[in-house]
Amino acid sequence: MKKYLFALLFISFGSMACFGGHWESESKTSTFTIDLTETGNHISGKYCFITNNGNRIDCSEQDDDDNIRGTVTNGKAQVSFDSTFGGTGKASLIIKNDDLIYYIKDKKPFVEENMSVPDKIVMKKKSPK
Repeated sequence: MKKYLFALLFISFGSMACFGGHWESESKTSTFTIDLTETGNHISGKYCFITNNGNRIDCSEQDDDDNIRGTVTNGKAQVSFDSTFGGTGKASLIIKNDDLIYYIKDKKPFVEENMSVPDKIVMKKKSPK
């Protein structure tokens, strides 16, 4: 019985991660924002990445144009993102201590445009969705 209770407790904590909302990260040279909607195990939304002291801007120009989409499995999201410079990259997302941690796995769209991009971006939730 204790094993079952522990398993249920573990499952419920693992499913508590909610990716939906408005997330932000800001440093001296860059700003990254992401608006996500999570429905079941699907995730989609928009990101805006401004880097190189504002000299490189990768933001969707249309309000209804999602440029990030993927799936959520066991509290981890695997996403693809479409750069306005052309090309598609890949990232994984996790929630840890109320932060969204965005790990960029494929930086090709950014590298081709000479954008400085870290492998890991830690974001704070600014509003729920």
